[in-house]
Amino acid sequence: MKETDAMLGLMGVILLCSINSFAARPKLPKIDTVNFQPPKGSRHVLDNGLIIYVLKDNSLGIFHMTAATRTGSIYDAKEKIGLAEMTGWLLKNGGSAKYSSEEIDKTLEYLGASLETFMDREEARADMFCLKKDFEKAFDIFSDVLINPSFEDEKIKIKKDEMIEMIRRRNDKPDRQAVREAMRMFYGPDHPYGWRTEISTIEPVTKDDLKAFHRKYYKPNNTIIAVSGDFEDESRLIDTIKAKFLNWKKEPVEFPPVPPVKIPETRKIYLIDKQISQTFVVMLQKGIKRHDPVEFPLTVANEIFGGGIHSRLGNEIRSKRGLAYAVYSYYAKRPDYGFILGYLGTKPESTGQAISEMIMQFDLMKKEPVTGEELKRGKDAIINPFVFRFPTPFAIVSERALYEHYGYADDYLDSYVNNIANTSEKTILDATGKLFKPESALIFVIGDSKKFDKPLSEFGPVTELKED
Repeated sequence: MKETDAMLGLMGVILLCSINSFAARPKLPKIDTVNFQPPKGSRHVLDNGLIIYVLKDNSLGIFHMTAATRTGSIYDAKEKIGLAEMTGWLLKNGGSAKYSSEEIDKTLEYLGASLETFMDREEARADMFCLKKDFEKAFDIFSDVLINPSFEDEKIKIKKDEMIEMIRRRNDKPDRQAVREAMRMFYGPDHPYGWRTEISTIEPVTKDDLKAFHRKYYKPNNTIIAVSGDFEDESRLIDTIKAKFLNWKKEPVEFPPVPPVKIPETRKIYLIDKQISQTFVVMLQKGIKRHDPVEFPLTVANEIFGGGIHSRLGNEIRSKRGLAYAVYSYYAKRPDYGFILGYLGTKPESTGQAISEMIMQFDLMKKEPVTGEELKRGKDAIINPFVFRFPTPFAIVSERALYEHYGYADDYLDSYVNNIANTSEKTILDATGKLFKPESALIFVIGDSKKFDKPLSEFGPVTELKED
C-alpha cells in the first residue's frame, strides 16, 4: 500500500512537472542601453595657476576634496629611491607650520574628519573628508600641510623604519613578488618604471631632501584641486579656497627627463627557483602610450581575453582545463610605452602546460576575430557598470580633475562609453594583431622548478635570478 501511494505520488509530481514545462515563460523586462552623462561641474583657474574643479553635493551635508600635484616616484634620484613616497606620506603625518602631527591627528579625530596624503608613480595626492560645519577648520589643515609641511624628525624615522620593514618582508607574498620583479626585468632595474626601493636608498634621505622635493614640485600651477560638497554659493567657496592659497606663489617647475623605455624584442624567461606549493607566472608584452586611441578596442579586447571567469583565459585555462586557480590579464598606459600583462597561478606540476596554453591564447587572440557574442559581452561588461563608477558627485569631479592632470581631452569622460560602443571585431583584431606578441614576451616564473612538468628552456633561454 505504501509502495502504491509512493508510486502514485511520484507520477503526480512527474505529471505536474510535465504540465509546467509547457507553460509560457514569463517575459523578462527589456534592459535599456545605459545612457549616462556624468555631470560636468565647473572649472576655475586662480591667478597663481591653481585649477579648481567644483561640483555641488547637497545630499549629506559633507565636503570632500582632493589635490593632485604633478610629481611622483619616477622623479626620485636613483640613489634615493623612496624619497617621493616618504614626502607624500609625511605631508600629513609629519606636521605643518601651523599644526604639529599630534594636533592634526587629534583635531581630525575630534571633527570626525579624515585627511590622507600619499605619492604614486606620477602623482601626489591629498584627500580630505569632513562635515559641512567643520569645513573651514579641516580645510585650514589641508591647505597648510599641502603648502607648509614641517617633516618632523620623529615621523621621518617612523616612516623610514616602516619602509625598511616592508623591504625585509617584500617577498613574503610570491604572487606580488612575481609581478614586481617581472616589471623590474621588463623595464630594466635602472629605469624609473623598474626601480625598487632599497634600504640603501632610504637610509640616506634627510629632512633637507624632503623639503627640497616638496619645494621643487608642490606649486599652485602644478596642482589641480577637486571639491564636492554642501555649499550654497559657489563663488564664496572659491573665495574661501583662494584666500587660503593666496600666498602660494606661482613658479616654473622643471621635471628631470625620464629616459625612453627600451622593451625587449625577443622572448626572455626569468626564474626565481623557490620551494613553494604554487607557481606564479607573469607574461609581459609592450603596451601603449597614454592617449593612444587604440586604448578603446584594447580595453574591450582585454575584457574578452582575461577580464574575468567568463573570459577566454578564465574559460580555457581555469574552467575547461583546470590549469590555474587564478588567471587574468590587464594593461596599463604610460607616458612612454606601458605594458600588457597576463598572470596565472598554478600547481608546479602543470606549470609548463599552463604557460603553453596562455601563449596559445594570446596567439589566437591576435590571429582570429572575436565572435559577435564575445564582443557584446565584452562591451556590456564595460558599459553597463559605467554609471557605478560614480556613486557620488565627488567621484565624478575628482575623476575629471585627474584626467586633466594626465593630459586627457576635455571630453574624454563624456565620450568614453561611445568609444567603447563603437569598437568592432575589426578594430579589436587590428589592436591585438599589432600589440599581442607572445613570441617576444617576457615570461617571469616563481616556483619550485624541480616539480615543473617541463623545463622552462622549452620556451626560450632562461635566466635564473636570486631572491633578494
